[in-house]
Amino acid sequence: MGYNTACKVKMLYKVLIFQGVIMSIDENLRIVRLIDVYGSVLTEKQFSIISNYYFDNLTYAEIGENMGISRQAISDSINQSIKTMNSLEEKLGIISRTDAWVNELTTFSKGLDKDKTEQLLQIIEKYRR
Repeated sequence: MGYNTACKVKMLYKVLIFQGVIMSIDENLRIVRLIDVYGSVLTEKQFSIISNYYFDNLTYAEIGENMGISRQAISDSINQSIKTMNSLEEKLGIISRTDAWVNELTTFSKGLDKDKTEQLLQIIEKYRR
């Protein structure tokens, strides 16, 4: 791919992200974390739809066909599920408190000797998942 083509692709990607057509990787990861933490509060149908989309990489059309519902219903379900999980995170703060805890331990580990730092980082990584 030539320089001009690469520039055009990058520009198009930025425009699509800006317009909300493509979600950023950070936004996808944030939603996956919400599903991991709060997915159990969704209805079985909501969880199935959002899991098919984010974990199985199915399109709205594929999910709709499999479940016998419209693409609009899929979109509405995913948006409502995300709204519900965001609301729970705002109230409970499980993800933000976990991130703060991990960051604090990571900072603390910098003052330890190499062996203790490695042990602590392994523990942090174990709970980060």
